[in-house]
Amino acid sequence: MFWLGLFFVITTFLSYISYAYEFQRLFDINIHRVLVLLDLRKENTLATWFSSILFLMTGLAFVLLGWSANFKIANWQRFIFKLTAIGAVLLSADEVASIHETTGKWGKRIAEDLISFLPVDERGFVWVLIFAPIAIVGLIATVIALSKVINQNYQRIATVALWLAVFCLPAVFIFEIFEWIFYSEKLKVLGCWEEVFELLGMYSLFICALLIARQNKL
Repeated sequence: MFWLGLFFVITTFLSYISYAYEFQRLFDINIHRVLVLLDLRKENTLATWFSSILFLMTGLAFVLLGWSANFKIANWQRFIFKLTAIGAVLLSADEVASIHETTGKWGKRIAEDLISFLPVDERGFVWVLIFAPIAIVGLIATVIALSKVINQNYQRIATVALWLAVFCLPAVFIFEIFEWIFYSEKLKVLGCWEEVFELLGMYSLFICALLIARQNKL
């Protein structure tokens, strides 16, 4: 899973480079068109399929924590793990259905009539203002709940994975906001970094939940 994610990260950056510097043909093959199929920033590609699978696996890991009768935890922790599982599965669907982009484009039309000082929005970046607060509150709740159930066996690895998720996932919104404010062809590289942090953050959250499930024999 990690190495496949790294592969798609590399192909995403190569897709950006092949477009930005017009290095597109090698042995009469349009390299850029091939790389677009492996670009995490694009819709309906092999890369977004992988990203969707990662979100789904993270959701399933939290299903073990939220619905297992053998896992003795407080009711509030179980409730948070259930919400996290549902949220991750919904995000998995969003990766292939582009729900947040569609919502962003709808929000753009509303915002243009109400707010005059927003930056030019070419891709429906308004979705960040809608979903980021909900996602960050949810992440904080999940991190608190996870930190309470990390046991001794995998404490160091699980803790490192948890803090990596805390660092990477909010950074996704930061990159998105910067790409929105300073929108240009050259700064589309921020979208590449956004995808890197998204994959790394979700993979870390998945590892943390999986280790907790393993140490509790769920």
